[in-house]
Amino acid sequence: NETAFFYPQLVTNDKGETQILFTVPDSNTKWKFRLLAHDKNLNVGQAEAITQSQKELMVTPNMPRFVRQGDKTSISTKISNLSDDIISGTVSIEFFNPVNDELVYIEVDSNEQDFTIAKDASTDASWLFDVPSDIDIIGVRIVAKSDNFSDGEQHALAVLPNRLLVTESIRMDVNGNQDKSFVFDRLVNDKSETRTDYRLTLEFTTNPAWYAVQSLPVLSTPDNDNSVSWFAAYYANKLGAHIAKAYPKVSAMVSAWKNKGGTAQSLMSNLEKNEELKGVLLEETPWVLEANSETEQMQKLSLLFDLNRNSNITNQSVQKLTQLQNYEGGWSWFEGFRASPGITNYILYGFSQLKDLGIDMEEPVSSMISKAIAYLDSEALARFERMKQFDKSWSKMEYLSTYELEYIYVRSLYADHKQSKDISAMISFYETVVTNNWTKYSLYNRSLIAMIAKNKGLKKVQQNIIASYREHATINEEMGMYWANNRAQVFMSQSAVSVHTFIMQAFKDAGATNEEMDNMKRWLLKQKQTQQWESTHATIDAIYALLSTGSDWFTTDGETTITVGNIAVDNSSKEVGTGYIKESWNKTEITPQMGNVNISQKGNTPAWGALYLQYFEDLDKIDSSDASLNVNKQLFVEKTDSSGKKLVSVDESLKVGDKVVVRITVRTDRDMEFVHIKDMRASCFEPIDQLSGVKWSEGVIYYQSPKDASTNYFIEVLPRGTYVFEYAVVVNRVGEYSNGITTIQSMYAPEFTSHTSGARINVK
Repeated sequence: NETAFFYPQLVTNDKGETQILFTVPDSNTKWKFRLLAHDKNLNVGQAEAITQSQKELMVTPNMPRFVRQGDKTSISTKISNLSDDIISGTVSIEFFNPVNDELVYIEVDSNEQDFTIAKDASTDASWLFDVPSDIDIIGVRIVAKSDNFSDGEQHALAVLPNRLLVTESIRMDVNGNQDKSFVFDRLVNDKSETRTDYRLTLEFTTNPAWYAVQSLPVLSTPDNDNSVSWFAAYYANKLGAHIAKAYPKVSAMVSAWKNKGGTAQSLMSNLEKNEELKGVLLEETPWVLEANSETEQMQKLSLLFDLNRNSNITNQSVQKLTQLQNYEGGWSWFEGFRASPGITNYILYGFSQLKDLGIDMEEPVSSMISKAIAYLDSEALARFERMKQFDKSWSKMEYLSTYELEYIYVRSLYADHKQSKDISAMISFYETVVTNNWTKYSLYNRSLIAMIAKNKGLKKVQQNIIASYREHATINEEMGMYWANNRAQVFMSQSAVSVHTFIMQAFKDAGATNEEMDNMKRWLLKQKQTQQWESTHATIDAIYALLSTGSDWFTTDGETTITVGNIAVDNSSKEVGTGYIKESWNKTEITPQMGNVNISQKGNTPAWGALYLQYFEDLDKIDSSDASLNVNKQLFVEKTDSSGKKLVSVDESLKVGDKVVVRITVRTDRDMEFVHIKDMRASCFEPIDQLSGVKWSEGVIYYQSPKDASTNYFIEVLPRGTYVFEYAVVVNRVGEYSNGITTIQSMYAPEFTSHTSGARINVK
């Protein structure tokens, strides 16, 4: 049967009749029995019967999922009469300790209540009481009695504390050769009498540029047998050999990381670090595999600088790229696919980057490049001829597609490869179109036009584009120099990081100062602070930009001095390369003066870190905190009138049966990855959506997981902007309840965290 298992037993009575006895489960419901039998001669018989298992007097309590210390809550029960007569009696509630079964005294009104129930009818009873503050679990026993019958149920009820461990942080960013002071206002000026400090933690990285180097191993071994992956492997291994040669300090640093062992902080993913500072354990999130993969790529960093392995992977990559280049000269994604001009553009651009860094390439690469350029020329000329055939006004065109613009940019990088007269005329026409109309193009396209203008000696056009970039740039002390409307899509990826690196290359070609380039590099590093950089293209672009532009951030020997209150932080054990420092103080060591932090950064590299305060506070007395990653919570009652459904803000008491919509508004001023939102609920709220699952809202994919006391959101990618998440609950009992707080935190960069203030819910 679909609903239950039955256990038949054959019994023969005194008359020789065979009977089938069934033992049914302990459920009060109606059962339908169906029987089919046959003998050796295939004579068939069947029967059907309906029976009902029930109690004549039955209680059905409505228990909350949990309660919180200090709440005023209610427990109700339904009392049903399934007999043939009127039943009168009493129903009572008592509380006990589930550990030792001893009774616990909790004051309630009308502990014992009378009832009279007609046949096939039911009634209810309820009790209102204050939840004690000195217990964490309580047993509840409800018993109904009449003269002839009785029934009861008991349940263990979780009692959650009304105090919460809260984590707040102040982020600290300093630039090269800068002295800066920070004040953690929550620690210095907070006058709460109920707050109990738990831990103060300092985390600081004196040279975060090395975090970009740690991303290289994700590229060094292809994860798929396709041209993009094999070129990334070639690029990463050639770049790794170049770094080891040009920056001897890198090899020494990687060896030091390796010698620390696989569990060292230096070889752990940011998702795994600092679990004590995060609102949810990593094991409880969907990102365990991401943490493992990033830790593995960092542990493999030493392999990238192994010369023998490096040479072997490089040679293997060249062979694969040769195999994947078809007879026309273009590369397809996978073997057997048609050649792709886009992928061919991408690979040729990568080869030019390696050449620009002064990296020598193998002989087969030169042959592949020549064939690829011939393929791109042929494809571009064919498209040009088709355009002239079908568009009679082609000579007056003002806008060139990104597809063609990428071609003429990549082609300009290989000016030493001879062009036919037709190709030369076509490119000259395209260049005239884009340089005369560059103001009509996007951020990304303008960067390509600026570099094309530089390669063709059109200095005025190049200078005008760079001047326009400067005019529209945003510059601030933390983020450096960037473009707020950087949402372009590029042929290498759809990443803002890639767009930014193309703009940086345009600035470099225009002779920008190291100070300006360093400002743009700072924005790149701030992206690495909150993102994993698993994208092949974005990682290649960013590492190339960090190595080839601005000041040298990889050989600096500057020192960083940090003072917390009157305590000078010992940095003698800092991590090699990144200069990572972590120091903690327990509750007996914390003083308000420690909220004053002074940092002196010596050297030309930027640095960043955070000071975390963890403390216990009553839920109702927690004040909200604001940050770059901010969260706000609102409650609305859904009401229906002649105009239809509408949401009304909760500004007074609720009543049982109300449908309440919980609205969570999230704001972030930068792209984030691995963001967790935890929204605590009052115990009088029952979520309508009980199932966990993946959802989509406002362009963001997230995993929503309702729990007994909270609803959790796990967001893998959260672009900068404002987002609204909603879910509905039903009010199911009267009383006064703590509604907790809503917390948001980046699991990748736990210093990005904030929470709402505590609130109370009254239900009449």
